[in-house]
Parts: sequence; structure tokens; C-alpha cells
Amino acid sequence: MYDKILGGLLGAAVGDAMGAATEARTTEQIIQIFGHEVTDFEKPPADAIGAGNERGQLTDDFSCAYFIASHIIRHNGLVNQEIVKEAIIDWSEHKVFFERFAGPTTRLAIKKFKGETTKGADTIEVLPWQATNGAGMRISPIGLLNPGNLGSAINDAVTATLTTHDNHLAISGACAVACAVSRAMLPDADVYQVVQAGLYGAKEGERIGQQVGKIAAGPSVVRRMEMAVRIGLGQGTPREKMFEIADRVGSGLHISEAVPAAFGLFIANGGDAMASIIGGVNIGYDTDTVATMTGAIAGTLQGAGAFPNHYLELLDQVNGIDLANLARGIEKIAKQRRSANGRG
Repeated sequence: MYDKILGGLLGAAVGDAMGAATEARTTEQIIQIFGHEVTDFEKPPADAIGAGNERGQLTDDFSCAYFIASHIIRHNGLVNQEIVKEAIIDWSEHKVFFERFAGPTTRLAIKKFKGETTKGADTIEVLPWQATNGAGMRISPIGLLNPGNLGSAINDAVTATLTTHDNHLAISGACAVACAVSRAMLPDADVYQVVQAGLYGAKEGERIGQQVGKIAAGPSVVRRMEMAVRIGLGQGTPREKMFEIADRVGSGLHISEAVPAAFGLFIANGGDAMASIIGGVNIGYDTDTVATMTGAIAGTLQGAGAFPNHYLELLDQVNGIDLANLARGIEKIAKQRRSANGRG
């Protein structure tokens, strides 16, 4: 279990840090700037969103997930909106992550948490551009905490998502990622089972989100995931499928682009962690988020051995984090939850 948890954390962190160098560009622009597709940590160019980052340095995607997981561990595995809110406020105080990278929906939520007023704050919640991918990018620890228990993964994912992204599309996308990671935690997991769990999570998240959240205009995460799955299973090389996913599904800020793209790349690359991440890093647009999510899913499936040995030390050193310690904390709670559910 520990190896899968560490693999999931590494996958998300590697995807985030590698994608920081390529975000907001097309695949062609990435190749033009770097002279090749990005397959390892690179220092972001001076005109990139991640400008100023060093090789291996995180953005908001995994850094926020790290804080949420840490706070849940601190509260002995309890997941509620107050704990998630506490974690996000704590994360927002770390300027290196928040001020440079935080997305629009999360920024508005944090201002509300702190009692700050913003223009249109009373109506912004019902606008379609709140259906962003911020909840999906930081949800993978919820799946790690609930090995094989899709119902609990969905319940926790809904709770965590409502804190900042109070709409049915964001909830659907977050539940998709959480369920995929949850299923990937089991010893018998394979690509098919993980994808089926993700689709189940998206459908249940959409249904529950329509009951407990606001209805946001935008494409269905479920339908886009189905399209991405068909592309991933179709003819062509993984690179050809990457281009088709980018063109037909999208890989941008909206939850119905980024989450389906992550699943499509996961399938197209046969669940291989590094290959899935590299696809996310080079697909263009919101590369760090897509790579974070597909990396979390594939990394959990394959375990920590899927990554170069030096990646763990590099990520810890550059970002001042301790992934192995976080993995041990998650493992303790995950085992407690399995035992409480009668699964040993």
C-alpha cells in the first residue's frame, strides 16, 4: 500500500513540476522553445506562467493537494469542509504557491474565507467559469485515503470540492479522479478497472452535484470522458492520440477538458506513469494540471518504482516537502479505514 501511495504522490508532483515549464503553450510552441518535447524537469522560460520556478519546483496543483492531505492527517483522517478550508487558507499564506499560481475560483473562495469583499461576489458562484479544474487537481489524496472504497472516496471528494467549487461539473470531475485513484490502490487494479471507476465517479459526482451544488453551464464531464476513452482506445500512436485529445476534448482550465484529457492520456499510454505524464506535459494549454491528474492516477497504479530514483529527493529538496513522510501518514489512515470497513 505504501508503494502505491508514494507512487500516487510522486506522479502528481512530477506532473505538476514538469508541466510548469510548458503551461499555456501549444505542443508546437513547446517544441519550438525547448527544441524537443519535454520529458524531464525543465526550468520554465522567462515568459512562462511558471517563470521564476527552478527545475522540479511545484505550482498550485500539487502543492495545494499536499497541504490538504497534511491537514487531514493532522486531524486523524477526518474530512470536512472546515478542515479543507483550514488547509487551503494555510496554503494561501505560502506566497510562492498561491500568489503566482492560484486559479480564479480558488482565489475567490479564499477571499470569502478571509472575509474580503470582491466585486460581484454575491453572483460569481453561479457563473459557468467557476467550473474550473482546481478541485480535480488537488483531489488525488482523497483517493489514496480510501483504497478501493469508491463510496467513501466520492463522499470525501464532494466535501472537499464544495469548499471552493460549489457546482455539479467540478464535483463530477473531482469524483472521477478520486475514484480512479481509489481503485488504482488495490493490488489487482488494471487500466480498465481504473477507468471504469473514474467513469463511475464522474456519473455519481454529477448526480450528487446536481443535488448539493449549483448547476453550472458547460459540457458534461462524463460525456467528454467517454469521448477521451474512445480516443485512448482507438487507432494510432500515443502521440497521435495526444493531438486528437487536445483538438477534440481540450486540455484547458475547464473541468470538462482537463479531467477527460487526463483519462484519455492515461488510456492512450496503457497506464504507464511517465508516459502519461509526458503526454500531459506536452499536450498544451493547462499542462501542469492535466499532468498532475494523469500522473496521480498512473502513479498510484504503478507505484513509486515507475519513477527515476532521484525524483523523490529532488522534489523534496526544491520544494521543502517530505513526500515519504506524507505517504506514511496517508498509509496509516488508509489502513485504519480499510480495517473499519471490514476489509483487513
